[in-house]
Amino acid sequence: MADGRDDVPYDWDKVINPNSPKKPEKPSPRKASALRKAPRFNLKLDLLGWLMAVTGLVIVVGIIVLFYMSWLFQAEGQRVAAQDQGQIPITEDFAAGQPKPADVLFRIGGTSSMGPNVMMDLVSAWMRVRGFSSVRADQGDSVIEITGTRGGKSARVLIALGSSQGGFEALTQQRLEAVMSSRQVLPGEADRLSALGNFTNASSEKIIGLDASLVVVNRNNPINRIDTEVLGRILSGEFTDWSQVSKDTSGRISIKLESLGADFSSSPAGRLLGDREPPETVTFLDDPAGVADAVSRDEKAIGITRRGTGGVKALALNERNARSVGADDFSIATETYPFAERLFVYVGSSGGDPNARDFADFAISPAGQELVARMEITPLRLGAVKVLTPPDAPSDYRTFGRFAERMNFDIRFYDGANQPDSRAEEDLKRFVAFINKNQIDKRRIAVLGFADNVGARVTNIGLAQSRAETVALALQGLGVTPGVVRSYGDSLPVGSNSDERGRIRNRRVEIWLCAPPACPLINLGAEAEITTRGIPAGVRLGPPRPPAEGEPVPKG
Repeated sequence: MADGRDDVPYDWDKVINPNSPKKPEKPSPRKASALRKAPRFNLKLDLLGWLMAVTGLVIVVGIIVLFYMSWLFQAEGQRVAAQDQGQIPITEDFAAGQPKPADVLFRIGGTSSMGPNVMMDLVSAWMRVRGFSSVRADQGDSVIEITGTRGGKSARVLIALGSSQGGFEALTQQRLEAVMSSRQVLPGEADRLSALGNFTNASSEKIIGLDASLVVVNRNNPINRIDTEVLGRILSGEFTDWSQVSKDTSGRISIKLESLGADFSSSPAGRLLGDREPPETVTFLDDPAGVADAVSRDEKAIGITRRGTGGVKALALNERNARSVGADDFSIATETYPFAERLFVYVGSSGGDPNARDFADFAISPAGQELVARMEITPLRLGAVKVLTPPDAPSDYRTFGRFAERMNFDIRFYDGANQPDSRAEEDLKRFVAFINKNQIDKRRIAVLGFADNVGARVTNIGLAQSRAETVALALQGLGVTPGVVRSYGDSLPVGSNSDERGRIRNRRVEIWLCAPPACPLINLGAEAEITTRGIPAGVRLGPPRPPAEGEPVPKG
C-alpha cells in the first residue's frame, strides 16, 4: 500500500467485531517452561484442611454445648435451691418491682402446707361473698389460681406455694400483697416490712386458726404419752430402740416425718432438733396422710404429722415440770398443747392492698371461721367449757373450777412487754361480743393471771397480778368490768420453765365464767396472807386500776 504498511497483519475479527474478547496470547517458551515447573494442585492437602476445619467446628460446637449444659445445670441448681428455700417463683405474674397484673385482685404466698388446704377454700369463699360467680381453682406445681367473674369481667387471685421465709422476702420485693405463714414474723423481717406498717400487731398480723402437730405411733404400741426431751433424742438418732423409751416395748425405732421444705426448721420436729441433724434413716413423706399411713403399717414407727389422719394413735406430751397434755380441741385452742401452731395471714396496714386486707378480715370473721372449722383446723370461735382442774392446783382453784366454766382461749403477751399480743386483741373483742350476745352478767367474769417461775415467788405474784389488771383494763375499755381480778403467780405451769418458748406460754391470763349470779370471793385459806380488808393477797374486787406513774412494766 502507498503508506508502506502493507506488511502489517490486520486483526480482521477486531475490525469486524471490535467488542469481541481478545484471544489468549500464546506464552513464550520461557514462560511456558516456568508454568511447567509450578507446583500442581495437591488433593491430599485439601482433604486434610477440610478435616481440620470440620474438627475445629466440632470443637467450637462442643464448647458451646458445654457452656449451654453448664448454664442449664446451674439454672436447674438455682431453681432447686430456690425451691428448697421456699422462694416464691419469679414469673410474669410475680415480677419484682412490677405492679400486679390488671386482672389480679391480690397475690398471697408463703408456706406451701397452707395453700391447698386452707387458702384455696378461703379465697374461693371470699370471692363468692364479694359477688364473683363461676369461681374455680386451678392448682399447679407452685401456684394456685382462683378465677371468677363479676360484672362481665374475669379476675384472679394467685396463691404462690413456697415457705414462710420466701413469702416475707417476696412481700419485701413487692411481688406479693399478702403472706400466709405457719410461724410468726421474725424481727428482721418485720423491720424490712416497716414501710407497710407494724407487722407485729393486729392491724397487720391476722391469726386465722390453730393447727396442731401430732406425735403418732402404731396402734399396737403400748405407750400413750412421751416426754418432749425423749422425743428430741429419738429424732436426733440418740435413742434408736423403744427399750430406751419404755420398759413395755422394744425394737428398732423408725421415724416418719412430713417433708416441709424450708419450713421444717420452724416446725415442732425442727425445734426439737435445734442444731442437730436427723439420722439418714428418717423417712420424709410429702403429706400428713402419707406419714400416718406409713406409721399405721409399721409397728415400730413414730411420726409427727398434722391432724386429719386416721389409723394411728396420738400421744400426749410431757414437758419438763409441766403436766401431760393431749391434743384435744380445748388444749389446742388455749395453746396449752405444746405443738399447737398459729396460722397467720400478714397484710400491709399502711398503703397495703385493699383487696388483701379485706380478705384477711374475712378470714378472721365469723363467716371465715366457720369455714376454717371444716378444715380440721381449730377456729378462733369462743365458748365456755367445763374443765377438770389439775390435782396439783391450789385448793381454791380446784374449788373454783367445780362451779365455774373456763373460756376456751388464754390471753398471752408480747415478749418482754405487758401488752396482750395480736391474737389476744382479737380474742378480747370476740369475748365482749360473746358476753353481750349471751347476756352474761359481767359480775360473773373472773380474770386470773399467771407467770413463769423466773425470780422470787412474791415477784411472780405481782407480775401475774399486773397481767390480770392489764386484761381487766382492756375489757373495761370495751365496756366490760370483770367481777374478780386474781393472781396465781407461777402456779400451774402449762409449759416448761426451762426454755423461753415454755415460759412465754406460762405468762398468761385465763378468763372464767362463774355460776350465776356472781363470782364468789376466792378464798385461799391458810395458803395466803390475809390483808387488813379481809381479802386474800393477790385478789382484788371491783374495777381494775391503771398502773401508777413510774410503775415498772413486768418483763418476766
